[in-house]
Amino acid sequence: MKSNVPWDLIISKLRQDIQEKDEVLFDEWIGTGNNKELFRQIETVWKNIQEKSSDYEPDVQYYWEKLSAKIRQHTTPEKKFRKVNFGYIAKVAAVAAIILSVSFVFTHHFKESDSQKYITYSTEDNKINIFLPDSSEVMLHAHTVLSYQLNKKSSQREVNITGEAYFKVRHDNQVPFLVNANDVSIKVHGTEFNVCSYASADKIQVSLVEGSISMHTSYEKNVFLKPGEEALYDKSEKTLSITEGDMDLASIWTKDKIRFENKSLHEVCKYLS
Repeated sequence: MKSNVPWDLIISKLRQDIQEKDEVLFDEWIGTGNNKELFRQIETVWKNIQEKSSDYEPDVQYYWEKLSAKIRQHTTPEKKFRKVNFGYIAKVAAVAAIILSVSFVFTHHFKESDSQKYITYSTEDNKINIFLPDSSEVMLHAHTVLSYQLNKKSSQREVNITGEAYFKVRHDNQVPFLVNANDVSIKVHGTEFNVCSYASADKIQVSLVEGSISMHTSYEKNVFLKPGEEALYDKSEKTLSITEGDMDLASIWTKDKIRFENKSLHEVCKYLS
């Protein structure tokens, strides 16, 4: 059982919706080896994550000392050169990543205004998949709002987005697909791309996985992206830059994974909170 941790049972137990038959399997697992201690640490991580608010500012020095203490705790003392038991630490870290990536509660708000006829989807701490009337697919990240006008006579497909979303747009030469992300407008020509446009962020990031898109702002007109390129719009500087991007990194959140590169401990702690 050591190499086969039952994540589904653990998460069900933490969410307190575990079935009676699964409770028996869970009790068998927790009674084996050091699984009880592992579950205690998972439970602590679970509770801490739920208690943190979105504006949490981590005490970097405190968490660095805690991390250092944990590393020292799992170091072999009799060795002349101490070696960290990274397997154990990685196991706990993997649990934290899984807990963070699981949608705790599947909730979204569906609203329709009779006067404006707007459909709005919004997420809280979860991710959802939606299909637009034209059959285009969109995955919404946490704390994201997507809306569109329900007008069958319209000659355009147009959505407004605040937050982060991954689009798989159905190709249609006759009817363009438009994405409005705060200060940036994106014209889509049948493609897959990621948009990250949180209101609190300083920049808007658009990553093109495949297909073709063009972007424009009040300062830049019709800038085209090629697959593999990433556009970064600086809200304060009003500048738009195009670079080669990491498409796997841009869309990794859609695969229930977390990956950090060249991030400070402060940035990592704030993201995990």
